[in-house]
Amino acid sequence: MNVVLFTGGNGNANLIKHIKDISYVNLSLLINGYDDGLSTGVIRRANYGMLGPSDFRKNFTYILDDFTIENRNVKALFEHRLSGDESKNLLVSPKEIIPQLIQSTYFLEKNVAIFIEKYFDLGVGKLLEYTKNFEDLNGFSVGNIIIGGLFAQTHDFNKALEILTTQFELTAKLINVSTADDSKLVAFDAEEKFLRNEADIVSYPGDKPLSDFYLLPLATLESLQDQIQYTKNEIQALSVIPSMSEEAIHAIQGADLIIFGSGTQFSSLLPSYRICKSPLIQTKAKKIFIVNNDFDSDIRNITFEGLSSLVLKELDQASIDYFDAILVDQHSKILPHSDFHQVTISAISDKNLKHDGQKLWNWINRSLDLKHGKIPVAIIFSKDMDDSIKNYYQHEISNLNKDDSRIVQFHSEEISKDHTSYHLFLDATGKVSLFDIEIWIQMMQLNQLDAVIGSRFDSRRQLIRSFKHTLVESNFTYFFALTTSYFVSLVYFIRFWKIIPDPLSGIYLVRSRYKAEYRSLPYFLKRINKMKGFELVSLPIGYRTFKKEKIITKIKNVIVNLANLYV
Repeated sequence: MNVVLFTGGNGNANLIKHIKDISYVNLSLLINGYDDGLSTGVIRRANYGMLGPSDFRKNFTYILDDFTIENRNVKALFEHRLSGDESKNLLVSPKEIIPQLIQSTYFLEKNVAIFIEKYFDLGVGKLLEYTKNFEDLNGFSVGNIIIGGLFAQTHDFNKALEILTTQFELTAKLINVSTADDSKLVAFDAEEKFLRNEADIVSYPGDKPLSDFYLLPLATLESLQDQIQYTKNEIQALSVIPSMSEEAIHAIQGADLIIFGSGTQFSSLLPSYRICKSPLIQTKAKKIFIVNNDFDSDIRNITFEGLSSLVLKELDQASIDYFDAILVDQHSKILPHSDFHQVTISAISDKNLKHDGQKLWNWINRSLDLKHGKIPVAIIFSKDMDDSIKNYYQHEISNLNKDDSRIVQFHSEEISKDHTSYHLFLDATGKVSLFDIEIWIQMMQLNQLDAVIGSRFDSRRQLIRSFKHTLVESNFTYFFALTTSYFVSLVYFIRFWKIIPDPLSGIYLVRSRYKAEYRSLPYFLKRINKMKGFELVSLPIGYRTFKKEKIITKIKNVIVNLANLYV
């Protein structure tokens, strides 16, 4: 599953930390580099034409795995801010700082230490060429200086990021949204006063949201006169939209899910949307919008409708139908005042009102299935299924759907398949419990599985029932079927090189987006095994076999189905 997350420096930290190591997720973080405050501004001026490294440094520390002491030390070193004494030493003996930190606090392997020392020295060299003023150099983060050193060598910000990610074998991609870009961010407040830099934007003291922002080439910004109060029209005429980087284009085009994260809108997020507008309009990926829990300086006292309008404006969209789902914490200060079927309001934050990564990811996955508050499942019976078995299902479906508190709703195949989230294909001589299917759906949501095969022989409940001869087969029939199942799994493995318990069970739950046609059991299995990136697992199911089915008929069906896997 290819996931693209638009993020800034801090707003999505917990979400990133949670999903970066999930086995089925390929995570790409799309970030812009228009940070221009404090030490970041000095580094940008020292490395003329460089973008701001701070948000990239922060996200680097989020996605670098912390399973080893060494990686934890790398994270801590990148976030280490030079003390007053260390900043003074920067002016006298800069080459001693990193070795001293490594020897005293951050113990690193030799090759990692050499890499960090090399680019720290290059970064310090550019800083000292620019200024030797202690006040300008005090309190720099080591990571920002290292990224400055990478830029000093490559003169290409995206190439610098590539070297950094390659060195540390990151589990996710750090992607700058733009290319060949030295732009600076400017904005206008609610009274249309001109804010000349990103630092003024993020610390804006007004009580209303900013009205607009623009990106100016560095040379253009430097040509503006300080004493002139420019108008929107004047700045808009000078503004540019930087070109997208190839890495960002490929990430969006290949995405299965795009998350518009929370964060500082006017500096961290909206500029990225403006730059990436074209592929974001064209993409077929699912789109999730996460609403901030609190106001930032740039969106103080904003409404839900105002915030969503800001985002949609950058994408040339008029309706929130553009998003497949919008997630809002129940304690957010930016709650909607009207009902929108895309909006899910739930507990997705911790006690400090910070988004909880696990809760948020769970609700992202659930929201992709929810339609008007329900998850519709179409039950599709095989053509040969006995009418008496169908009648058992119809009775259970009726009883379950009467309970309004249940999110999952089952429908017979007469309901249009286009209006369902899942298809449950049933081609068996017995009956499964639909309560088990609800549990499957929860697991599919949490793990983003594409399909589940029901395994009748992995269920402890099924085994106990067989021993008691109630509701299911005799002991002999059960153990004969179990042995046959292992043989079938072996044949299935030889055919598809996948190990699946009980693959011919005839019980399959599949996401509707795959439009998996069911003509026969072998046809279906061959079809889903041809799908690239298709995540299929086998899970236990409670199964009730009706005794009138003869064992000879069962053996015949197994042989025919196995043979047709190879046709």
